[in-house]
Amino acid sequence: MSGGGFDKKHVLVISSDPQILAEIKVELISYFNVSMSAASSSALNALDAYLIAAVVICIGENSETAFADFNGIFELAKSNHIPIMFIAEKGNDDDETKAFAVGAVDYSARRRGTTEALVSRIRLRINASEHERLIMAGESLTPTPDEIHVEETLAGKTILVVDDVSLNREMIKMMLESIEGLNVEEAADGKEAFEMFEKEPDKYSLIFMDVQMPVMDGLESTRAIRALNNEHSKNVAIIALTAATLESEIKQCLESGMNDFLAKPMSFDDLIVMVTEHCV
Repeated sequence: MSGGGFDKKHVLVISSDPQILAEIKVELISYFNVSMSAASSSALNALDAYLIAAVVICIGENSETAFADFNGIFELAKSNHIPIMFIAEKGNDDDETKAFAVGAVDYSARRRGTTEALVSRIRLRINASEHERLIMAGESLTPTPDEIHVEETLAGKTILVVDDVSLNREMIKMMLESIEGLNVEEAADGKEAFEMFEKEPDKYSLIFMDVQMPVMDGLESTRAIRALNNEHSKNVAIIALTAATLESEIKQCLESGMNDFLAKPMSFDDLIVMVTEHCV
């Protein structure tokens, strides 16, 4: 897949490791305009000089260096509503916690050879950030006839978003709530989702269900919902949210009782298409 057909956004890639900078630039250059920085001063200059759409910070072997050396750019990026993403050579929970604490919207381990997955993650965060800026500015676009029909169809309905990562829930909720009249509720794991559905089964028109979660995963939660003794539990659409794309993993989702799957990271259009296909 080439970068053609997309407006090239400007991405700032930061790392104290020149080798990582070079490798990431090669991966992204076909899809984005890329500036590189190995020092806080040059990163600040790039943020001042260019219309930066996303900041990607690459953590090498020494994660402390990444957080200490580039501390100065975090507030500037956040104040300009520029999404900050961390890519780690060796991801761990402590670094992930630190990343979100400084305002990151995404943290993932680097997997060489998966360029399109990285590009999709960056585009997703850029789109979400731009959508958020429009909402915060009170701006709205004139809806098309199709968009008006979608809003009329979904008005008053409630969707349950289940994911153990709060940022993922917030992003999906923000995108869905751009549909006027659509209600969105959240659950942090499969057990909470099951209990919410069991209490008010007729309330939910569709469930977006993450697969990998603590306490109770999405597969188990789906099976529990389908086993409830009411008609709606058999018919409510349950859509898997999954980063897995292997046929065997998708088969597991469908065999658990899920109706369809949406690969992470998803775009706004992907999300809306799934809602309009399955929300009844």
